[in-house]
Amino acid sequence: MSDDPTTNIEEKYQTKPTIETILERINALDERLGVRLDRIESEVKLTHSELYALRADFTELKGAIKEHFALVKS
Repeated sequence: MSDDPTTNIEEKYQTKPTIETILERINALDERLGVRLDRIESEVKLTHSELYALRADFTELKGAIKEHFALVKS
């Protein structure tokens, strides 16, 4: 390789074009975010199912309280 400044810079310094580097970084970021979003989605689904269970418990408790007070009034 010569020290001629007109030599192909990419070959001389083994650099990549900027757009390729940026796209690689975006792709790497996309992969990490995908994993995080999947984890968040599973947590949301778990929380959602726990909320439905809690609602069912409150409905059952409400019915038991009404029944209790109905018996007390009689």
